[in-house]
Amino acid sequence: MAIVAALAIGAVSSTAALAQTVFTWTPKPVALAPYKAPNKPHTTIADVRAKISPANQSKTWNQKVVSDAHLQASWVQLAVGDQSPTMFISDTRAAFIVWEGSVEFTIGSQTPFTATKGFMVQVPARTQFQMKNVGAVPSLHFEVFTADAKITYPQAAATLPKPQAGMTWALTRQDPGAEALGTGNSTFRDFLASPSASAFVTSPGLFVNAIRGQAFNCNPQSPTSLGHRHINYGEFWFIMEGQISYNIEGLPFFVSEAGDIVYVPAGRWHSAANHCPGFDTRVAINPFPTGTHNWPPTASQPNPPTPPISGKGWLD
Repeated sequence: MAIVAALAIGAVSSTAALAQTVFTWTPKPVALAPYKAPNKPHTTIADVRAKISPANQSKTWNQKVVSDAHLQASWVQLAVGDQSPTMFISDTRAAFIVWEGSVEFTIGSQTPFTATKGFMVQVPARTQFQMKNVGAVPSLHFEVFTADAKITYPQAAATLPKPQAGMTWALTRQDPGAEALGTGNSTFRDFLASPSASAFVTSPGLFVNAIRGQAFNCNPQSPTSLGHRHINYGEFWFIMEGQISYNIEGLPFFVSEAGDIVYVPAGRWHSAANHCPGFDTRVAINPFPTGTHNWPPTASQPNPPTPPISGKGWLD
């Protein structure tokens, strides 16, 4: 009883505790987390197309540009008249940004809709969907899946892809009831028709958040601006409009343009800023809707003193 009473005296409500700013010792790699292919700090559409042979430039192709422990993302071109197979995502959600041409999405029982440049689309788990190029030129879209996404196909599928190594295909029954989109989520958004800052996908394993702001000049952000770092996950951005400048630890300052993909591995400081006159939007993509942003303790003290190391950690 004495212990219970003591705890009660010092108790703080969970809401109050979560609202407090705290200073913690966080793990920081001694050596910078490396960039592992296909991940690059800065990828342009020209970079991606340069990998496609001239003979295949107008055909359907897929080029992965992000792959880590949590997420995978690719640029996908659909040739005129081509379409994806009809498929489901077993337990997670996927997001798409259409950048060129016209892509018709058929998602569940919803009326099919055509997405053009700037459309953001998401598909819930266990919901049948398909994409088709309905335009007169090849279409191009950016797609994001969780790293552990499992694609399944309806029983009526005419063909199935080759199964993963060590796997085979087996017919099973799935219980009805697709994952609800949830408050604040919608199947699609025509961002460029009505640009604004807002989260688009907020679900376990995937967060897609449009960050929009206005720059008043082209002066670069300070090269000493560290920004923040994430200790559990990498993050990447789709540049939707304008220009965004970046400081990423270990790399020179650079400016990204609309259509570019910027990636940072876990552990590296990074800072993004609107660049040049006008509005700029970066779509931040990571696996944790409430992920922790670890900031320097003070602007003048980016690296704290040597911590008092002694003994083993709790999880050792």
